[in-house]
Amino acid sequence: MINGINHITISVDNIDRAFSFYKDILKLKPVMKSNRSAYFYAGKTWIALDKRERYDPSENYAHICFNIPKRRFKMFAEGIRESNIKEWQQNETEGDSLYILDDSGNKLEIHCSTLRERMKYGKKHYDKGTQWFSPFGQAKPVR
Repeated sequence: MINGINHITISVDNIDRAFSFYKDILKLKPVMKSNRSAYFYAGKTWIALDKRERYDPSENYAHICFNIPKRRFKMFAEGIRESNIKEWQQNETEGDSLYILDDSGNKLEIHCSTLRERMKYGKKHYDKGTQWFSPFGQAKPVR
């Protein structure tokens, strides 16, 4: 059974710029960097950067969401905004979120809420046809 995230691979167009962004702006812990790839830790999650020559991430909503403690969100978000990092959307759900682009145009989110809080919000705001599942995979009716 799947029990978490093993790693996340992000395609980038410039490994040096991407390495600096993830290390200096997002403050991830670097593990390895080569001419074609780099590895970081974000907490216990392994993040891999992979250099690609042809790459256009702007066509979809796919993004990676990094968790941050609520007490640190405001200061962290202010630091990113002071670095003039481009934001790709505004937050429209519960909890604080900052949606940013890295130097290669990959979509990222910095978020400080839990799945439990998202479900509580969703049960009030999502379509009535939404199915909610217990941890064991059985559908529960929306109340």
